[in-house]
Amino acid sequence: MKKIITIIILIFSVNTFSQELKETNWILKLNTTQLIDVFSYPTLQLSVERKINPYFSINAEVGYQLYDFKKADTTFLKPRGFKTNIEGRIYPFKLINKRTKSNGAELYIGVQLFYRANQSTNVVDYSPISDSTKLFRDYFGTKRTAKGFNITIGSQISISKKIILEPFIGFGLLNRSIKNSDIQYNPNKDFRAGADLVPLFKGLNLEESSGSLFNFCTGFRIGYRL
Repeated sequence: MKKIITIIILIFSVNTFSQELKETNWILKLNTTQLIDVFSYPTLQLSVERKINPYFSINAEVGYQLYDFKKADTTFLKPRGFKTNIEGRIYPFKLINKRTKSNGAELYIGVQLFYRANQSTNVVDYSPISDSTKLFRDYFGTKRTAKGFNITIGSQISISKKIILEPFIGFGLLNRSIKNSDIQYNPNKDFRAGADLVPLFKGLNLEESSGSLFNFCTGFRIGYRL
């Protein structure tokens, strides 16, 4: 009987240890900054990080557009879209010394590949080059795709055994493709109207803004160790 109890205890202990080890390898996270992203479009964006070993992990993230901040009087395309990325991370201090204990904050450096696509109805105010006294408002449809890569730098901060905070920044290259439909504005005949940076931001929805450019990103994730 004692032998049976001993075996059961050993099996239970090994199983419990394995579960604890497995739990520390997975982190589920919410990207809070994407909920209020006014520069592209807001998404409910979740990610999961899998620790391959103490110094290397894979973080996969996907987000879906549930709402839009812009209100259009005329709708050509209903707003919808998604964002996704996958990132390989190195925790350099763990790489240098695998026995280093976490002190509450772990620096990481990552390489991230991303892709996103969405559609929406947008508006641009413009005047003809030939007569700047006239002002027109044009509603049109926009379909965008963007792909590229970022080098990311962040910190994974443990505020408890389960909860982590993850601020990060990134920079890289972005290639985007923009297609407009039902648009009257013509950049060869018209100029965008508006004060301050309004014409610049309106131009981000136009086909003329397609192409490759420098990309910068920043964000803040809240995570839970599974």
